[in-house]
Amino acid sequence: MKSILWILNGCGLEGKGITGGPVRFHEISHRLKDRGHHQHLLTTSGGKAMLSALGCSLPMTIVPSSLLIKKEPCRPFRFWSYVITSLLWRIKRNKLPNSDVIVTVSDYFCDIIPALALKNRHGAKWIAWIHHCEADPKTRPGSRLVNEITSRMQKWSFRQIAMQADCAWINDTIAGDEIERRLRELGMPKGRIRRMKNGIDLTAIQNAPEPEHKTIDAVMIGARPNKGLFDIIPIWEKVNELRPGTRLFVMGGMSGEADVKDQAKESGLPITFFKPEAGFLPANQYYAKIKDARILFAPSHEEGWGIAVCEAMAAGLPVVAYDLPAYKKIYYDAYAKIPCFNAEKFASAIVSVLTDTTLYSELKQRGTTTAKQYDWNQIAVEDESAIDSV
Repeated sequence: MKSILWILNGCGLEGKGITGGPVRFHEISHRLKDRGHHQHLLTTSGGKAMLSALGCSLPMTIVPSSLLIKKEPCRPFRFWSYVITSLLWRIKRNKLPNSDVIVTVSDYFCDIIPALALKNRHGAKWIAWIHHCEADPKTRPGSRLVNEITSRMQKWSFRQIAMQADCAWINDTIAGDEIERRLRELGMPKGRIRRMKNGIDLTAIQNAPEPEHKTIDAVMIGARPNKGLFDIIPIWEKVNELRPGTRLFVMGGMSGEADVKDQAKESGLPITFFKPEAGFLPANQYYAKIKDARILFAPSHEEGWGIAVCEAMAAGLPVVAYDLPAYKKIYYDAYAKIPCFNAEKFASAIVSVLTDTTLYSELKQRGTTTAKQYDWNQIAVEDESAIDSV
C-alpha cells in the first residue's frame, strides 16, 4: 500500500462552489482509503470546508490563505490568497507525514510550489494533475488582465511539471492532446505522461428521486465567464422568441453574475438563479434538482472533461452544448452539438430538442448509454494501478 500526500490549495479562504478537480480528488481518495492506502491532505480553510461538506474524512493540514481576514472581500482576492498560501505553507511543513507519492490536484502555482519543495523528501514521487489548458487570453471570456495573468501562471506551472514531475496526468481528450504537445515541447518524455478519465457516481445518480412531473425546461450547472455566463442572456432571448415561456434554472456557485442577473430581471426572461448558502447541495438533493429539468443547457467555452455533462446524461437529460474539443473523444454523438459560439444555432437546437419527441428520446438514450462507461469505482481501480506504477 502507498502513502499519499495530496496538495489542494486552490480553494483559497472560502470553498464556495465545487469544481471538477476537487470532486475527482474526493471520489478517488475515499475509494483508495477503503483499499487501505495511507493518505494526508495539504489544503486551505476553503478546501477543508468544501471537502468536509462532500464527506472527505482524510487527515488534513491547513495552510493559511490570508493574514488577517476570514472572508474573501472580492473575487480578485482569491489570487492573493494563492500568493499567501505559496509563502506560508512552509510553517506547516513539519506537520506533514513522509509519503511515497505527492499528488497535486491542480496546476495552480499554490499547489506546484509545495510539491517542488517536497518532491525529493525521502524519495517521494510527484504526480501532477492537469485538468485543462487555458484558451488564448485575447479570446477567453472575462477580464483580459485576469486572463493574461492566469495564462502566464499556467505556462510557468507546465514548465515545472515538464522538468520535475515524475508523471503528468491529463484528460484523455483532444484538449488533452494539446496539453501533451506543450509538455513534450518543454522536454517531458512521453512515458511520463498518462491519460486519465473522469467519472460520475452512477449509483447515487440512479438512486436520486425522480419527479413525477418535471417543472424546469432547462438547467445550467454553474456559471462563470469561461463556462458560458455571458451566453445566457443572448441565447435565452432567442429561445423565448422561438418558444415563449421556456424556463431556465441556473444552479451552483457563480462568479461575476450580478450584471447577468440584472439583465435577466430587466428583460423579464424566465430565468431563476439558485445559489445554495453553502455554495453547493448534498449529492442526493443535487441530482434530484438535475432530474427536475428536461435538458441540460451547457454553453461552456472551456472544459477539461465535463463532469456535469456526464452527470446530466446519467440522470436522463439530453444535453445541448458547444462542440468543444474536450467532448469529442468522450461524448461523440451523445449530445446536441452547436458550432462554437453561435447563440442563434444554440437557441434553435434547444427548442428542437424540447419540441421534437423523437430527437429528445434519441439524445436521452445515447447519453445514458455513454454515461454508464464512466463510473468512479472502475476509474479508482485504474488510478490505483497507475499510482503503484510511478
